[in-house]
Amino acid sequence: MKTKLKVLLIAFGLFLTFAFYSNTTIYAELQDIGVKITYPSADQKVPLGELTIFGTSTDNETTDCQVQVDVNDIKPFQNATATGPMMKNDYSTWIFSYTQDYHLIGEGANELTAKISCLDGPVSLTKYYTVNVIGVNKEQEQ
Repeated sequence: MKTKLKVLLIAFGLFLTFAFYSNTTIYAELQDIGVKITYPSADQKVPLGELTIFGTSTDNETTDCQVQVDVNDIKPFQNATATGPMMKNDYSTWIFSYTQDYHLIGEGANELTAKISCLDGPVSLTKYYTVNVIGVNKEQEQ
């Protein structure tokens, strides 16, 4: 009986150690969250109208994150599409297209903002990344 109790206690201790380590590791990963717009680059001239942007983030298969974008602080934020290797919820790479359905790129300065939000139980973390681009007519672009 004592041997079974010792084995049970050891197993329970290992379980608690693993659970604590896993939660600590995920929380540490979430502390270092980030998002970046990789295209277009800052101060790049882009054509007026529709624009597709690309980006990366620290999201992976063990985190519960989402990437959203806006332009010129026009809310609400819009959901980006996850394009990471795990696809559906893997925002390690992502894409978004500004279209008539949300907002088109206007002439002059346009502020593009990406936001990553990650959840881990009661912890919610958010980080932002912004680039400014210049909307120009195609004739001015050359």
